Amino acid sequence: MPAFDTDLAAPSVRRSQTHIAAALVLAACVAHAPALTAVFQFDDYAVIVDNPSVHSLAAWWASMPGIRPLLKLSYALNHALWPGTSGFHAANMLVHVTNTLLVWRLSRHWLPHLGLPAASAAPLAALLFAVHPATTETVAYASGRSISLAALFMLAAWLADARHVASRPASWSIASPLLFAVALGVRETSLVVPLAFVLLALCAPTHSSAGERLRRYAGHALVVLIGTGCFVIVPGYVRFFATSLATRDAADQLAGQLGAQAYLATRPLLGAHTNIDPPAQAILDSAPPMFVAVLLAVLAIAAWRLRRRVPWAAFAIGWYVLMLAPSNSLLPRLDLANDRHLYLALLGPAWIVAGTLARLPSRRLASVLGVALAGALGIATWQRSLDYRSESALWMASVAAAPANARAWTNLGYAWRRLGDRERAHDAYLCALAFDRRNEQAILNLDALGKPAVARPRSPRACAPEAFAAP
Repeated sequence: MPAFDTDLAAPSVRRSQTHIAAALVLAACVAHAPALTAVFQFDDYAVIVDNPSVHSLAAWWASMPGIRPLLKLSYALNHALWPGTSGFHAANMLVHVTNTLLVWRLSRHWLPHLGLPAASAAPLAALLFAVHPATTETVAYASGRSISLAALFMLAAWLADARHVASRPASWSIASPLLFAVALGVRETSLVVPLAFVLLALCAPTHSSAGERLRRYAGHALVVLIGTGCFVIVPGYVRFFATSLATRDAADQLAGQLGAQAYLATRPLLGAHTNIDPPAQAILDSAPPMFVAVLLAVLAIAAWRLRRRVPWAAFAIGWYVLMLAPSNSLLPRLDLANDRHLYLALLGPAWIVAGTLARLPSRRLASVLGVALAGALGIATWQRSLDYRSESALWMASVAAAPANARAWTNLGYAWRRLGDRERAHDAYLCALAFDRRNEQAILNLDALGKPAVARPRSPRACAPEAFAAP
């Protein structure tokens, strides 16, 4: 089995690596460039704009202990160093660019151990990750940072462990669990970090003894214990998990998450139909739950059987499922699925594409296909990022993607009301009621406009998105 990839000291190799890093940074920045002019959206108001605990470092400290402390610290630092929408989105861009480089470096270490050539597969996988439309929410949506910032420290923890394996410095073995702990302080879903090591060991076993593995991951186990203790003790986490468990029962959650898996795989993963607020019914209607369950079982069996003959494919399939597990599994969330939860899971399909192209007999053909795919994804990301330029533009895109989404129509009406366009706001609220007659927020908003909801609700057929041009 090939050894883990290590850094090479030859000047020509260093120049080549510098060129690859620069190309990845450029691709990520260009694809997401419109995000720098994005405005605050949706949950940004509750999480950042109207949340006094992140408006200064002193306020952040006074609010501790609390849920996701290091994520909130990043918001407080943003307010202190570069407040306003441009500062928050520039910070998000920096996080995503850093993650792109970490994905490249981590792939250089892991892929040779899984039977793939790092020189060709690692840059392509990182490039596809950099420009994929499903990453848009983590850059253009300010509060989408919870996903990407946690991913930064998760990737760094995995990379530190890989560096320890490659060169055995004690500092890297200490750094990995510490970075894991920081990731947990950003987002609780980072608990999957140790499970990635288990997945890697299943697909690419080493000759280390059980005692060596125990010593190697003892720090990570300690972090899991401390983190779990915090989740049980800190009141904010207790309320968070209590609210989650009360959202829906186990049967509804299972059916919903089977639909979510189908929705994510057939829409945002393919770079199409991105939507900041996908309606629950559209997710549930994505595919029959039993069909999705059978397909997932087939994928799991295939991955297990491939782990010796094609370990990189087995690892990629397992990775995709594992990275979605914290947000799309048995623990209920208010929303069944969101594009941004694909963020780290994207690496699984990216490795499959990169591995498949790396196996082609013609390197030129592989390069052309890889660049063409990345270009198409980058264009889609650019276009999607433009939707975040205003609240009305984003919610117009949302109702265009899912016209029957009453909540999106309500939010579109609110966006137009903020712009002073009361007539368009009125029409949007009536469209919300056309799809959901009991939408309390739309009714309240109509009352605030002085136009009660009882006055002739619109027909769903009259609510074609193309008839509501954004100003």
